[in-house]
Amino acid sequence: MSKDKARIAVAGCGVAGWMGHLPWIWAHPNAEIAAVCDSDLARAQQAQERFNVGFVTTDFDEILQRDDVDGICICTPQRFHREMTVAAVRHGKHVLLEKPMGLNVQECREMLDAANKADVYLMVGHEKRFNYACQKVKEIIDSGDLGKVFSFDVHWCATVKNDPDKLIPEGYRENYEWRWKDTSSGGGILLDHLPHYVDLWRWWTGSEVDTVSAEVLNVTRDLLGKPEIATWEDYCRVSLRFKNGTLANFETGTVGRGLSPILHNGSNLGEWSEFGTLLGTRGQLVYDLPPWDSPEHGRLMVNSLEERKPKSRGWYQVALPDARRLPGGPLTPVTNDKYMFQRQTDHFVESIRENRQPEVDGNDGLATLLVVEAAYEAARTGKKVHIAHKDR
Repeated sequence: MSKDKARIAVAGCGVAGWMGHLPWIWAHPNAEIAAVCDSDLARAQQAQERFNVGFVTTDFDEILQRDDVDGICICTPQRFHREMTVAAVRHGKHVLLEKPMGLNVQECREMLDAANKADVYLMVGHEKRFNYACQKVKEIIDSGDLGKVFSFDVHWCATVKNDPDKLIPEGYRENYEWRWKDTSSGGGILLDHLPHYVDLWRWWTGSEVDTVSAEVLNVTRDLLGKPEIATWEDYCRVSLRFKNGTLANFETGTVGRGLSPILHNGSNLGEWSEFGTLLGTRGQLVYDLPPWDSPEHGRLMVNSLEERKPKSRGWYQVALPDARRLPGGPLTPVTNDKYMFQRQTDHFVESIRENRQPEVDGNDGLATLLVVEAAYEAARTGKKVHIAHKDR
């Protein structure tokens, strides 16, 4: 039987909490924010005031002890994910966990085992599954308009580290710098970004990654001479081969970006360009996505040999809904009803209310960390790494 409302706590009131979780729980007709928790009391109180939350604390254990909390969104740095998630599920709380799921594969397995034993849901925040443009790509692949897709690539890069004082967008400095400086975070841009596309491409192909090759650079330390913000790699290229034969090239970094082909993102600002190509035996697709915190939809261009369009037509743009483009920022996000974080929240809420397993769970989070670990090994050894999934 459905619950009247899902009562959800948010642990971690940084940018991810503000952009990806708090507004959408607050606005959801079948959910309420039961509590907020942050190590910084002032930041937690800011969220409490903005979203009219009844209970605020700096002690995560106080959240776990509350009977009025059904689920918890864990939006903290990944070094806390295993400890907080295991504790939450053992207290019978469903969890929506920000990616990367953990620091390594072992942590992911511990979280997954704990959730299974507690018989609660562990959903991992791979929000691209809920991105409207990415879902449309999946529909186009499944329609056969591209034939057999055999190649993916993506360029997902920013320029923020080239000159942080000029290029970090207002309100985002802390969000960037802890990733650059925290020696306990487990990795750099590869750990931060690769899980997104491993999960997305697994979903698009219906296949697991078989082999991984990778190269990484620390441009900030070695070329820009700024070791104080250069704990981890800030540029990488990763090549994947899936078990179904599809090849994929992944490029990401914070030290320079290209001009995107459709939206033309790529001005002299610090934010992201994210675009890529799919090649198939019957056609090609180009996708162009706005920054993660934008309510704007991505844009898709397709060229297909299938006879579903006028013969004289080559590349065509796939129609997607318009989105509001208003100034927002991490504390005042604006959106439309198809914004990926809102749709991810909807899915988590309904999973709790309807007793339904989330579509993106701990198994998916574990699958991405298997590839991340293999990529770091490949970069370290200079060898292609095979991934064994049988004991996943």
